Amino acid sequence: MRSQFRCQTTTPQCRTRIAGRQDVRLKLLASCLRRPASLRVQAFQTSEDSAKDKPQPSLHTKVAIIGGGPSGHTAAIYAARAELEPIVFEGWMAAGVPPGGQLTMTTYVENFPGFVDPILGYELTDKFRQHSERYGARILTETVTEVDLQVHDAVKAPGLYRGGTAGPSLEPAADRGSLEPLHASHHQGGKGEGEVQRPRRPFRLWTPERCITADTIIIATGASAKRLRFPGSGEEAEGGFWNRGISACAICDGTSPLIRNKPVAVVGGGDSAMEEAMFLTRYCSKVYIIHRFDYLEASKSMARRALANPKIEILWCSQIQEAHGNEQGNLGAITIARSPISVSTHKGGPPPPPVGGRAGVAPVQPSEVSLERIEVNGLFFAIGHRPATDFLKGQLELDEYGYVVTVPGSTATSVPGVFASGDVMDRTFRQAITAAGRGCMAALEAERYLQAMDAAHGISAEAAADLAGRSSASSPTAGAAGVGVGVGRAADGGDLQQMATAGEA
Repeated sequence: MRSQFRCQTTTPQCRTRIAGRQDVRLKLLASCLRRPASLRVQAFQTSEDSAKDKPQPSLHTKVAIIGGGPSGHTAAIYAARAELEPIVFEGWMAAGVPPGGQLTMTTYVENFPGFVDPILGYELTDKFRQHSERYGARILTETVTEVDLQVHDAVKAPGLYRGGTAGPSLEPAADRGSLEPLHASHHQGGKGEGEVQRPRRPFRLWTPERCITADTIIIATGASAKRLRFPGSGEEAEGGFWNRGISACAICDGTSPLIRNKPVAVVGGGDSAMEEAMFLTRYCSKVYIIHRFDYLEASKSMARRALANPKIEILWCSQIQEAHGNEQGNLGAITIARSPISVSTHKGGPPPPPVGGRAGVAPVQPSEVSLERIEVNGLFFAIGHRPATDFLKGQLELDEYGYVVTVPGSTATSVPGVFASGDVMDRTFRQAITAAGRGCMAALEAERYLQAMDAAHGISAEAAADLAGRSSASSPTAGAAGVGVGVGRAADGGDLQQMATAGEA
């Protein structure tokens, strides 16, 4: 989904596409250079730097969407059509990725529904952006560097979580329509059972330019594939073969004519590497698995399947040193450094890691390392992904790999009113189409959350006016005071039902 290798045909249509792709890249580079230098510097500013002089809130939105990829823009389309007036922070070179996400750095996409002809990744993300703007979403090319999700409500969000003294649980509540009082002991810093902290809403987000408040937040910041760095692994402008034989997604590029019926290599030793290697055996003549240890870190079942496949050969204790091109200017070979295997054999499955360390090899002297050149037309990195969650600073529950934890079958996170969609919470599929589907889910859940909170938090405007009229009729002074308090509490999103009862009394 994220990329397709360079087309090798010489038809006029193909030459036109390649020329168009080069024009798009030049336009993207030119737009980057036209940006003010201060903006480019601020894009890499840390939250510690911005915390020195935080701006005060200047905008408010019902739905703030952090991320401008397929997931973020799908959420924006649904939220905008629901008249929630979302604001999308598409970021500016956040985590080294241009606005639009990883698709902007790829070539042709061939498996996104609705596009019969291959479309450049940058053109596809531009259509996402236009679609969001078409229905009224506001898009800011700014990077969110910090968020404040520590919000305490007097009424628990209905049906999303079941709170307790140990904190919120990610198990869905059995009665999804019920309202439960949320005591101070359910929050950090609570003072005791039955005492309710003062509500503090809404959420806050900071960029280098401004501070924004939001009733709900959808996190769609994605995840970037981890890449090895060695001579020949970079972009075309750097003299490398990225997207010209080197990729991080076998499902995306495994069917490319560039590598069909040709040898390829996969770097990694986990389940993802085994899965991608077995997928590539359908289309490639031979698949090398390059792993730096003499044992596999994959599960036993996945490792045995890979070892039993006649098309797969595992190069133990090996690391890539350099990538080389062929006559067409694409990847043609790699040089690897191999160390002698000194611990165990690997028949029947991978040996367990030795006690006290990960490495399964004894210290190797430089003289024992041998260099070997392998002819391959494709090289795939399967060494994991890095989710863009650093800016959350521990305010959401993350798994051991840094991905946002959500309720099963939902996009709800550990903080009511905050939702996560796309690759930032999905470490299994990582496809543009699945990210778009999660974005749809997040927008629908955010809309229903807002509706539930409107019903739970206070009286309607008509009831407030009626209360003010009845209070002023009985006592002008008391009525004026009641109106002032009621408006202030409504602005804070507090529970107005108690004030209504007090006014009637």
